Amino acid sequence: MSRILLISPKFDTEFSRAYELSELKIHGKVSQSAMVPLQLATIAGLTPDGHEVDIWDEGVRAEIDNRTDLGKEYDLIGVTGYIVHMPRAVELAEVFRRRGIPTAIGGSGVSGAPDLCRDAFDVVFLGEAELTWPQFLRDWERGAHRSEYRQVERPDLSKRPPPRWDSIADDIPLYRLGGVQTTRGCPYDCEFCDAIHLFGRQPRHKPIDSVIQEVISLQKLGAERMFICDDNFIGDRKYAKQLLRELIPVNNSFDPPLTYLTQLTIDLARDEELMELMADCNCTQVLVGIETMRPASLQEAHKVQNLLRDLVEDCKKIQSYGIAVRAALIVGFDADDTGVFEEHIRFLEDANIPGANINTLLASPGTPLWTRLQLEDRVADIREFYLDAPKVACNIIPKRMTRVELLEGYRGLLQQSRSWDSFQKRIKAFVSSVTRQPNLPPPSSAVRQKRMERLGKAREAITKLPEDARTAIMDVVAHTLQTAPYMLEKVAALTMQQVMDAILLPYQSEVIQRQIDQTLSGKLKLDRDPSVGMIPERFKAAVGNIIPRLYERLNSEIEHKAEIPEVIIVVLKEFLIRWGSGFTQLEDYHQAYLSELCDRHVERWNSKEALGVGGEYEQRSVLTPERIRSARFVREVLVSVEQALRGEVRAQRGPEPGRLAVPGAVGTLPD
Repeated sequence: MSRILLISPKFDTEFSRAYELSELKIHGKVSQSAMVPLQLATIAGLTPDGHEVDIWDEGVRAEIDNRTDLGKEYDLIGVTGYIVHMPRAVELAEVFRRRGIPTAIGGSGVSGAPDLCRDAFDVVFLGEAELTWPQFLRDWERGAHRSEYRQVERPDLSKRPPPRWDSIADDIPLYRLGGVQTTRGCPYDCEFCDAIHLFGRQPRHKPIDSVIQEVISLQKLGAERMFICDDNFIGDRKYAKQLLRELIPVNNSFDPPLTYLTQLTIDLARDEELMELMADCNCTQVLVGIETMRPASLQEAHKVQNLLRDLVEDCKKIQSYGIAVRAALIVGFDADDTGVFEEHIRFLEDANIPGANINTLLASPGTPLWTRLQLEDRVADIREFYLDAPKVACNIIPKRMTRVELLEGYRGLLQQSRSWDSFQKRIKAFVSSVTRQPNLPPPSSAVRQKRMERLGKAREAITKLPEDARTAIMDVVAHTLQTAPYMLEKVAALTMQQVMDAILLPYQSEVIQRQIDQTLSGKLKLDRDPSVGMIPERFKAAVGNIIPRLYERLNSEIEHKAEIPEVIIVVLKEFLIRWGSGFTQLEDYHQAYLSELCDRHVERWNSKEALGVGGEYEQRSVLTPERIRSARFVREVLVSVEQALRGEVRAQRGPEPGRLAVPGAVGTLPD
């Protein structure tokens, strides 16, 4: 039996930093990770019998170094992470390389920027892993695995086994949030978001019974609050309603009922039945992508669902059901000037928004925004700041104001929105605006006693806060008890978020100032990626006709049909490295080169020495002629080709010896 250790790397999250700075140990010992490692529990659930799997969250246990005793010997290490985890992930890879243990990595940060970890890890996973992880383990067992696994087509979530929490069952109560995912995919295509590129436009969902069982499992292990980890919980409203209808009686059977948080679009305000169901399921807060009030900026970001709507009234409508809106706001769109900061403050006050996630526009690798700004030479290298405080790191060069004006205005916006005076007014207005009390069972005597104990600890902690904070909190509590006493627990949670935001502000302001200083000193460097622009728009228009020809050729010669998508991606990647910069239309010599590439890879995939080929893989779908002609499949292939190109271009010879031309970029970059 092989032993596998799955690791969630620790990085200095703003949550953990705020918690340590606050000295507010209201809940006793807690995890330095806010939410349970659902991604690792998912991989553990996907691991076939015959493998022993453990999970190690560095935010809960300890950072792993050369001296760390893991308790047992492992045969394989798996690491997950967002982009901010990558430096720590690479350190972990080196630790286990010295121990002689192979390492693998996956996660959204890897899919967005695979070049950050390709050299450090033995195996890299791109995209969703429901199909590729079991495939890799079979390949690994027979000693013939690949260095990279990519899932092109979207897996069917109804066939996925449940997450496994057994190895960290005792740790669950230490997290602030449990986690369950009900859907993947989003019907919208915001320019700055990578959800559609990671998970597709068509929402896919789990069977409702499976979701409920996952909730029950985490509740039994001690979870009290649950984050529904969907990019857009109401992307399929019919499914969301049916899930809530079946979840409400289950949730009411818990003592006390779990509280839920999630993220979704402003469309929620149009559906009164859905708002009622969410309120009665004890959904206390939703993160809503408002982004901006400027129509031009919304149009620029392709945030079409927010256009032609009264965003203030929509937020008030949602909050009238007792569901707090945490607004996601962005400054720095091309249509933004220095007047945008005051517009954001007015919105928060007019809409009675208790708290907000306010960020500068961030160009994340792989998103359409990142590609566009790369081609315009407007992506800044801010990795040192992104690691220190990712929520306030700004990697763009704005268009209608200077970078210094953007950063200074952003810092002022944070200071205004997080002032205790502003928070006090906004949350009191929110409490007063609730017109429908959620239909929840009364708490038991045991629950009331536990809440009183927590309230006592909270009162003691409040005495350590500055005077303006103490005064505001006492006023808010008194107002809640007088106006809507059933809202007290929600108000307490929202107030704790404000405490954390306010405590973090000086540190985040210092990081913003360092970015300003770097810009003023002339030390700011651009973060250029030479792979950008290697898929010209004319090629994107032609690839819908190219793919069927490749499929026809490969389907007639490749022995292992499930490998055809991977072969198509490799062929297109190598074609673009050779011809992408000058492609205008498909010529005879292009077709001859594609034929040569097919010859090469058919031989490779059919050879006994080919890595990762052989066997029938569970749930691997074999392409059909209809499928390969669909626009959805073409989009999935292009995303995978971009991933394949990223980070590899520097190692290839460009059209000119020693140089690589990047269409649309300024100048040339070394090979």
